Amino acid sequence: MVKGVRIMKKFLSVLLTLIMICGAVYPASYAVSAASYADSLRSAGFPESYIDSLVELHGKYPKWTFKVFHTGVKWQDAVDGERAVTHSQQVIEKVHNNNYYCSCSKCKKNGTYVIQLSPDWVCASEAALKYYMDPRNWLDAKHIFQFESTAYSSTQTQAGVEAILKPTWMYKSAITYKNTEGNTKTYKKNGTAIHYSDAVMQAAKNSGMSPYYLASKIVQEVGSSTSSYAGGSCGTKDPFKGIYNYYNIGAYSNASNGLEWASGFTRTLRDTVIYSKYDSSTGKVSGTKYNVSEGHYCCWMGNYGDYYKVKLYTEKSNKYTAGVVGYVLKSDIRTKYFNYGRPWTNPYKTIYYGAEYIEGGYADYQYTGYLQKFNVNSKSPSLYAHEYTTTVEAPKSESEKTYKAYNAAGILDDAHTFYIPVFSGMPSKKCTVPTPSDETTSTTTPSETASLTLDARTQETMTLSWKKQSGADKYELSIQNKTKGTSFGKTVTTHSATIKGLTPANEYYIRVRAHKSSGWTSYFAKGTYHALPPKVTGAKQTAKTATTVTVSWNKVSGADGYTVYQYHSSTKKYTKLASVSGATSKKITNLTPGTVYTLAVAAYTKDTQTKTGAKSAKVSAYTKPKKVPIKSATSPSSGKIKVTWSKPTGGVSGYQIVWYRDSKFKTKAAEKILSGSKTVTYTGKGFTKGRTYYVRVRAYKTVDGKKIYGAFSDSKKVKCK
Repeated sequence: MVKGVRIMKKFLSVLLTLIMICGAVYPASYAVSAASYADSLRSAGFPESYIDSLVELHGKYPKWTFKVFHTGVKWQDAVDGERAVTHSQQVIEKVHNNNYYCSCSKCKKNGTYVIQLSPDWVCASEAALKYYMDPRNWLDAKHIFQFESTAYSSTQTQAGVEAILKPTWMYKSAITYKNTEGNTKTYKKNGTAIHYSDAVMQAAKNSGMSPYYLASKIVQEVGSSTSSYAGGSCGTKDPFKGIYNYYNIGAYSNASNGLEWASGFTRTLRDTVIYSKYDSSTGKVSGTKYNVSEGHYCCWMGNYGDYYKVKLYTEKSNKYTAGVVGYVLKSDIRTKYFNYGRPWTNPYKTIYYGAEYIEGGYADYQYTGYLQKFNVNSKSPSLYAHEYTTTVEAPKSESEKTYKAYNAAGILDDAHTFYIPVFSGMPSKKCTVPTPSDETTSTTTPSETASLTLDARTQETMTLSWKKQSGADKYELSIQNKTKGTSFGKTVTTHSATIKGLTPANEYYIRVRAHKSSGWTSYFAKGTYHALPPKVTGAKQTAKTATTVTVSWNKVSGADGYTVYQYHSSTKKYTKLASVSGATSKKITNLTPGTVYTLAVAAYTKDTQTKTGAKSAKVSAYTKPKKVPIKSATSPSSGKIKVTWSKPTGGVSGYQIVWYRDSKFKTKAAEKILSGSKTVTYTGKGFTKGRTYYVRVRAYKTVDGKKIYGAFSDSKKVKCK
């Protein structure tokens, strides 16, 4: 026994020694591995200032591959090249400190920064440009995806695309849209509705572009919204109603530029005539004539035989005004730019053909999100030009969306390849933008901070207030409709304001700045709020079982979700049954069989509070009766068959008994309808002696004069005496 104890002690001693050795050796092995990987990065051509960040990423994501992209240009030459043509090609939203904004004589006049893009985008300073261009600032998990290859990979899945689309109306949704005539359509192929994620995957395979890149690009351009008319992606206003541009291609100054691009830049080739009517039976035009001069702008609306239906418009200072609608000979219209599937008159076309355009213009030399914004590839024939967007923050924000989507889809740890730019003559340290405390000159930031308070709201108004600013003589509100992508402003002399003319359920981003003797301050108060949702319409029951009912309704643009209520006539009050987001139907479960329910639906929005709109008209919904438990079927005497069953739980108005001649219930011998729920036995007469019958029973509930039947009971076999 003692000997056994000694052996056990020796074993434990050896085991503890091994554990201690492993614990001491492992960190050294890891350090050797990290050092070895760092050496491989140096051998690949990465500067020393890149190494630590990439080693850290490799430790977290060993399947990731980092490749050097030698730009072939000097750092300062690249910065100067990006700013050479015009500073307005590099813009930034005015939500930072003043060191982010260019203060040259063209970009700042009379103490005010010149707005380059509505509502509040100004030229970026050289310091800001350097900050966003310096790859070393973005070598972390959330921001490195701006360097990911935009090439297609078979490992990329539709589930991953759905994860990226989740913040938008496109998530798990079929493509619905309004055509150029304003009619709502669902995009289908071979009779099957196509989902947005289907379109992205098809576009990716056709173009050779990454579906994750395409989906992220769409979300970046149209915004994270529940509305299918978000941002400038869809023309909701004349003259570009029914034109779509989800990648905002060509939207250099505003969204309308991009919609004009997507419409195909239609123009009249010569002096011509537009007619107000077209007869489809004869193919001839008639009605009022409008003389149109050569080169007049027009937007395509449809094909009609030898004619196009078009809408005339004019453009001045990036403002578009719609004119006459009519029919014009196709031969009199320029269609030079009807390539890439243009005009893009539905979301599928813009997703599919837009990917073709991006691949054709960017895949060879600008194959990462970073290079599409900062074209610093010395081999590109359009060095420092041919850039997808003017926003210097675009690569950063797109990468953040991609990271979030990959993480949600569980594909963050998968293999990803990154092409990271390296310049010659780079600064030894990362580029930064000075903060106000670093400045030697004064700024126009407010002397005190303030919060924006929402005091009241309706479907069409909001009343807001903020802390009074010392020395301010007026305040300006910047109001951006995030649902539609439109914006407007309002100026007041008090520290409160009521905004009118809002769209129900739409989301608004509101900022306030003060005007003082030194000029306008930065925006010091901001908030995102929804107008109250409108009343839900079209509510109805669409399905039912013994314990469930399904209710559907019309979509409320801008709503974050919906709540289904039950109305109780005895108390005249509503109780909440269920809530749903991202859908316009809901199955209500755990209900009582054979029961009529009075339901209603209301939309809600979520910001600082959850606000519910008016309830829909009441909906009468009902469950089917429960399956009947059948007890027996006997033949008490010649020609008679007696059936006995139990009353099912829930509501019952009566029963149906059916006798069949076969076990598959194809040949009915007799039927009996009984009213009342208390009768649970019945004897039928007139059956054939010696024949075998199969009997089933089911309950029904009478609703609005109509019998609603439940499921049949199991059958009972009986031979008639």
